Amino acid sequence: MATTVYDIARAAGVGRTTVLRALWDKEHINPETKARIKKIAAEMNYRPNFIARSLVQGRSSFIGVLVTPSIFPSSPATIDVLETALREAGYSMLLESSGGYPGGEARALERMAGCRVAGVIAVPASSTSNPECYQQFVESGASMVVIDRRVEGLRCPQVTGNDYRAGYLAAEHLISLGHRRIAYMAIPESSHAGRERARGIREAAAAAGIEIPPFMIVETGFDAAAGELAMRRLLGLPAPPTAVIARHDIVAVGAMRAIAAAGLSIPRDISVIGNGNVWFSDVLMVPLTTLRHPIEKMAGLAVRKLLDMVSGEQVEPTTEILDVDFVERASTGPPPASSSAP
Repeated sequence: MATTVYDIARAAGVGRTTVLRALWDKEHINPETKARIKKIAAEMNYRPNFIARSLVQGRSSFIGVLVTPSIFPSSPATIDVLETALREAGYSMLLESSGGYPGGEARALERMAGCRVAGVIAVPASSTSNPECYQQFVESGASMVVIDRRVEGLRCPQVTGNDYRAGYLAAEHLISLGHRRIAYMAIPESSHAGRERARGIREAAAAAGIEIPPFMIVETGFDAAAGELAMRRLLGLPAPPTAVIARHDIVAVGAMRAIAAAGLSIPRDISVIGNGNVWFSDVLMVPLTTLRHPIEKMAGLAVRKLLDMVSGEQVEPTTEILDVDFVERASTGPPPASSSAP
């Protein structure tokens, strides 16, 4: 059974309040008594209950971090940066997952509010089904910063990558290689990221005098199976694409699986571009060309903004859009010589 404050009080022959003053480094306690209580606590392997402490003090030493399952392949770097920065600032991280089901984000925010976290750094779903839960959380007076996504109309600081630029660079690269039949496995355009990514692809194509027809844009779920299904659909077209832009590296993996199953080669027959530069993208059988989002920079900036808010400073509810980098690898090349313009 875990050691409690009452156990330490009995061992030290003092009251519970005196023990709390010693352990929390409060004033109005004899230094020798404080040292003796701390020594007894260490000998008894006492571990403080930070949640209980926050309830007593009326403030929390925890910062909530809300993630969605969709970021798990790229989350280690994000979470590590957040945890390190928060720990250095004297806070502990309370990690919550939305679970990827309807209402999951709202329930996660409710759980964190119940723990009286000092603030929340949120990575919403790419197409969050319940933006109102974020709005309600912020309107309650809670401090929040959103990263790697954008929740439109939410009055809190947000830090995200440039989705327009990600789409534009991907399409521009393929066009420079000579591709004209380009498909896009798309984020639903009901989300800000989806609209911006699609706008970038379309405008890069338009600048080269190319039109991407609607049947070459397939809204795709966020997993490899969805990418595989969408790629099989595209391969069934009378004139299949010679290149495909996937909404994420995970989706690109599914597309590559379908291409291989069809007996085709990457990039000789079809070029593939992902997005996200997740940890496995450079160790695939064919290393994946992709876009790198500055997730570490986003995380560090989010922590700084949130800690300023928690300390009472006024932080403007603006959205900062950080640039992305194009990462060229072996999965893209010129179209096959036999391909013809649409």
